[in-house]
Amino acid sequence: MSQRQLSLVDPAAFNREGFSLPTFLAGLAKDVLDPKDVATGHKPDTSTPAAAMRVSLEKSQALLELLDRAESEALYAHGEVAKSVAGLQSSLAGEEAKYQKALASVGRRSEKVRESFRALEERSNRVAQVGTRLGDRLQRADALRSRALEVCSLLGHLAAFAALPEGEAAFAQGLPGLFWEDRRLAEAAAIARKLRVLTAEAESARQRNRQLAGAAAAAAAAGEALPGDMGSGGPAAGAGGRRDAAPPGSLDYAVRRLVAYCTWLETRVVGRFDSAVESDNVRTMAECARVMAALDREASVIQRYIGLLPVFQSPVDAAAWVRQPPVSADDSVVAERLRPLSRLYAAWGEAVALEASRMPSVFPSPLLALRMLATRVFEERVSRALEKLLEDTAGDAFSRSTSFSSGRSGDFGDRDPDGSRPGSDSEYDSAGSGSESGSGSDDGSGSDEDGSGSGGGRRRRRRAGVRRQGSKRAPPPKPPPPRMPPRTGSFPTRGTSRSNSLRPTPVASSKSSPRASTLGTGRGGGGGGGRGPGLGPSTDSSFSVAGPGGGGGRGGGGSSPGGGGSSSASGSGGPSVLALHLYLRLLAAAYVRTGELAEQVEASTGGRLDCAPLVTAAFEPLLRLYPAPELQWLDMMAEKELGPALGDPSVDPALRPELTLAEAEALLRRSAEAVGRCCLLCAGPQQLAAAVRLLYVGEAPYDGTMPGSLMEHLPRYLIAGVEREMDLTLLLDRRGGPPACNVYRLPYQPPQPPGSKGPPPPLVMPPPVTRSGAAQAAQTYVSARVGPVLAAIATATRVVGRLQEHHTQAILPALGGAPAEAGACASGLGLAVRAVEASCLGVLQALVDMLAVQFEKVLMYEQRRPEFLPPPGAPLDAAALDRPTDACLLAGGLLDALGQSARDHLDGSNLASLLLDVGCRSHATLVNHMQQFVYSAAGALRWRNDVASYAEVLRGWGLPQLDARMSSLGALVGILVVEPDQLLPLVNGTLRLDHREAIKFVRLRQDFPFARVQGRSLQAVFGSEDAIPGGAPGAPAGAQAGRK
Repeated sequence: MSQRQLSLVDPAAFNREGFSLPTFLAGLAKDVLDPKDVATGHKPDTSTPAAAMRVSLEKSQALLELLDRAESEALYAHGEVAKSVAGLQSSLAGEEAKYQKALASVGRRSEKVRESFRALEERSNRVAQVGTRLGDRLQRADALRSRALEVCSLLGHLAAFAALPEGEAAFAQGLPGLFWEDRRLAEAAAIARKLRVLTAEAESARQRNRQLAGAAAAAAAAGEALPGDMGSGGPAAGAGGRRDAAPPGSLDYAVRRLVAYCTWLETRVVGRFDSAVESDNVRTMAECARVMAALDREASVIQRYIGLLPVFQSPVDAAAWVRQPPVSADDSVVAERLRPLSRLYAAWGEAVALEASRMPSVFPSPLLALRMLATRVFEERVSRALEKLLEDTAGDAFSRSTSFSSGRSGDFGDRDPDGSRPGSDSEYDSAGSGSESGSGSDDGSGSDEDGSGSGGGRRRRRRAGVRRQGSKRAPPPKPPPPRMPPRTGSFPTRGTSRSNSLRPTPVASSKSSPRASTLGTGRGGGGGGGRGPGLGPSTDSSFSVAGPGGGGGRGGGGSSPGGGGSSSASGSGGPSVLALHLYLRLLAAAYVRTGELAEQVEASTGGRLDCAPLVTAAFEPLLRLYPAPELQWLDMMAEKELGPALGDPSVDPALRPELTLAEAEALLRRSAEAVGRCCLLCAGPQQLAAAVRLLYVGEAPYDGTMPGSLMEHLPRYLIAGVEREMDLTLLLDRRGGPPACNVYRLPYQPPQPPGSKGPPPPLVMPPPVTRSGAAQAAQTYVSARVGPVLAAIATATRVVGRLQEHHTQAILPALGGAPAEAGACASGLGLAVRAVEASCLGVLQALVDMLAVQFEKVLMYEQRRPEFLPPPGAPLDAAALDRPTDACLLAGGLLDALGQSARDHLDGSNLASLLLDVGCRSHATLVNHMQQFVYSAAGALRWRNDVASYAEVLRGWGLPQLDARMSSLGALVGILVVEPDQLLPLVNGTLRLDHREAIKFVRLRQDFPFARVQGRSLQAVFGSEDAIPGGAPGAPAGAQAGRK
C-alpha cells in the first residue's frame, strides 16, 4: 500500500494543532452514516421495525468495513512513519558524533589560547611593576635632586649668615635683598624657617654622633682603667662646664645669627602688623600674617590680634553687676541679675560674628584664628563673667556663719555625683567660712597668689597661649561639700524612735489648730481637700496608700513654701538658704545663656567650631561638687519647714505641725526643680542618672537616710503628720474633761459652796437624750477626734499618689534608661510607700480600737437594766417600745457620724477596710452587750428595735458582710421574743444553732426559770448543765434579779 492508496487516513492530519480523535472518527463515519450518493427520492424502508433493523444492520456492516480499512491504513502509515524515524535517528547519531569530535578539538585549541593569554598577562604585569619601580625611583631621584638643589641654595644662604657680622645693621648690608626687602619678606620668612629646620637637623645629628662617640670612648676607657683609678676623673670630666664662643664661619655662629635674624624679622613684622591694626589696613595685616605663618608664628600673631580687639580691652568687672542683698529668688530677681551677663554675651557674640567675616581675609588659617578667638572668649571672658555673677551670692550661700542651723551639721562630705570621694584638688576649712585652703594652679603654671574676692578662693594665672601675660583672676567660690552624718535605721514607723534624726527642739508655731488649742499651742495648715481611692484589699483591714488616691483636707491657712523663694529672707529659710537657692537658679540660667552664646558662635562660624567643650570647661570649676549644693539646699529648706514635724515623738504632739498637702507638694516641687537643674547641668547620662538618684533616694540601702534626698523628708513628714493626729486623739482620751472627749454622758458633780463643810451637793443627772442631740454629740466627737486622723491619712494617700506621679513624670525620664539607677529609685520608692502604709495601718488600727472602746463605753454607761427588765409593778410604757433607747441613739449616732466622716475622707478599698473592721468590732460588742441583761417580753421588743436601728445604720455603709452579720443578730434576738414553745423550731430551723450555744441566749429570757415546753424546763430542753461549755455558770445577775 503506497502513499496514494491511503484514502481514509492522512498522516499529515496528525501533525496539525488541535487534532481531535472524535472529530477524526466522525469524518470517517460521515459517508456511511450520511451518504451523499443516494439517488433522489430513494429512501430506505423503515416503516416496520424489521425494516428499520435491516437498515441499521446494513449501516453497521458498512461502518465495520470502513473501520477495518481505516485500521489497515493506519497500521501501514505507522510503519512508514517508524521507518522514517529510525532513519532520522541514525543520521542524527552520526551528526552528533561529528559535532562532539569538532567540539573537543576546539576545546583543546581554546585552552592553548588561554594559557598564552595568561603568560602574556604575567609578562605585562612584570613589565608594569618594573615600570612602576622605575617611575618611583625617578620620582625619588627627582625629589632628591630638587632637595639637593634646595639644600645647596639653603647652604648658600647659611654661608651668608655664617659670614654675617654682628649687629642688626648687618642684616640689611650683608644679606641679599631677599632677606630685607619689604616685598619679599614672606619668601625670606619661608627660607629662614627652612634654614632653622636644616640647622636643627644638623645639630641633632651632631648631638647623636657626639653621644655615640662619648659612649664608645667611655666604654674603651672603662676597659683599660685599673680598679684603683675608678674614682678619678679624666680630662673630659670637667670639660663640659662652658663652651667657647663660636667663631665666624662656623655652624654654631650661623645658627646664632639666623636666630637673631628671625627675631629681628618677627619684631619688624609685628610692628607693621600693629600699625596696620591701628589703621585698620586689612591688606597689610594679611601680608604680615602670611609672613608670620611662613615663620610658623601664626598663632602668636593671631593671639596678638585677639588681644587688641576692643571686646578684650574693657574689663568684665566694669559691668553693672547687681550687688544688693537678695530678698527672694524668683524669676524677676534672676532676670535682673542676669541682665549684665546678657549684655556682655550679646557684645561678645556680635564681636565673634564680625571677626568670623573679617578673619578669612587676614589670616591664612581662619579656622585656627576663629578657634583661638572662641577659646579666648570662653576661657577668659565667660569664666570671669560667671565669677562676677555668682561672687556675692556664692559667698552668702556657702558661708557657714550665715547658714540655717537645723540641728545637724551643714556639710555632706566631699562627694562626686556618682557618690565617690573626689581627689585632693580642693579642701575646705572645716570650721571656717567655706573658703579653700592651700595653693595651687588650675592650669599647672605654678604661679598663684591669694585673692581677696568674696569667695576667698585662689587666684590662678591664665594660660600663656590664650590669656594675656600677667592677667590674674579669682576662681568662682566653690560650694563646700555638705557633710553627710552617718545614720542608721530607715523610715520611722509608729512605735519606733526617731531620735537619730537629730532634730532641734520644736518651737510652737504662731498658728494653731482648733483641735490642738485645747491642749497647747499648735500649728495650723492648709489641708488636702478632695477624695481619691486607695489600693488596699477590700475584704480585710489592710490599708494602702500606693494608689493615686486623695483625701479630704482640713484647714486652709498653712504655710506654703514655694520653689521660687518668698517675699523675705526669713520666709525662705534665712539668708543662706535664700542665697543658695538664688545661686543655683543663677547657675542654671547662666548655663542656658552660655549655651545660647555657644550656639551663636557656632552659627557665626558656619558650624565649623564645636563650642560645647568650651562651655563644659567654663562651668567645670562651678560644677565640680554638683549636685551637693542641690542636696544642701533641699536639706536646709526641709529642715527649716519640717524640722519640728520630724522631731522626737516624745515631744507634745500639739507642738508639732499638722500634715498639710501644701508642704508635701512643696517638697515634691523643690525636688522636681532640682531634678530639672540636674538635667541641665550634668555632663553625661551616667552622671545625670547618679545625681538624680542622689536627689531622690540617696545612697544604698535607699532607706531615706541621705540628707537632702526626697525620700529622707517626705515619708518621715507623712508618717509624723499621721501619727501626730493620732497622738492628739489619744491625748484627748487620756485627759478627758471636755464634752467632745466622749459621746457618753456622765453625771455632773456641782462644786462645793465656799465655806461649806457639809456633804457635797447631789449629782446633777444629764438631760434626756433626743435624736438630734445624740447626732450632734456624735458629730462633735467624730469631727474633733476621728476626722483629723482620717483627714491626715487621706492627705498621706494623696501625697503618695503625687509621689508616684513625680516618680513617673520627673524621675524616670531623667534617669535615661539607666537600669541600676532606675532600680535603686524604684527600691527607694517601694521602701517609702511601704513605710507610710505601715504607719497608716498602725494608726487606723489604733483608731479602730479607740472607736470600739468608745462604742462599748457608750453602751456600758448609757444602757439601763430597767429598759429591758422593768421592775415588778412598773407600768408598761407602750410609746417606749417603738423608741430606741438612749444608748442606741448615742451609739447609732456615733456609727452614723463615723460612716459619714469616713466617706468624706476615704474612698475605695481604704474606706471599705476601715468600715468593715469597725462594723465587725461593733457587731461583736453588741453580741457581748446583749448577754449582759435579762429581757422581759417588752424588753426583748425594745432590744429588737435597737438592733434594727443598728442594722439600719450599718446598712447605710453598703457592706454586705456587715448586713449579713446584723441579719444574723436580728434573728438571734428572736430567741428572746418568741413564745417558749416556738424556741425549738426557731433554734433548729431558722437559726440552725447548736443547743449548747442556744442555751446561752435562752437563759437571758425572764421566763427561763419557770417556762415549760411539753412539761419540760428550758434547761432540760436545750441540754443539761454538764453539756454547757465551761461548766454551769449559773443564771446571769439580771436573771437572778428577775427572779427576786
